[in-house]
Amino acid sequence: MLDVFRFAWFAVRTFFGIGLLILAVETSMWMLVKVHSMATGNLESDAALRRVNSYNTAGIGHKDRPAAAASSGSPSRPHALSGSEP
Repeated sequence: MLDVFRFAWFAVRTFFGIGLLILAVETSMWMLVKVHSMATGNLESDAALRRVNSYNTAGIGHKDRPAAAASSGSPSRPHALSGSEP
C-alpha cells in the first residue's frame, strides 16, 4: 500500500518539476528577447535589409535587372527541347 503513495508522490513531483522547468525556459527566453530588443531598440528596423541590398547592388554592379526568360526545356530533361523522348 505504501508503494502506491510513493509512486503517486513521485508522479506529482515529476509533473510539477517538468512544469517548472518549462516555465523557467519560457521565462529565460522572454528575458532574452526583452534584453535583445532593448539593446537594439534605437536601431532602424530595416537597417540590416538596406545593408544587404546595398552590398548586393554594389557587388553586382547594377540596381535592377529584368527577369530572365523561362526556357521551354529543363537541364535535367535535355530531350524536352528536341521533342524526342528515349
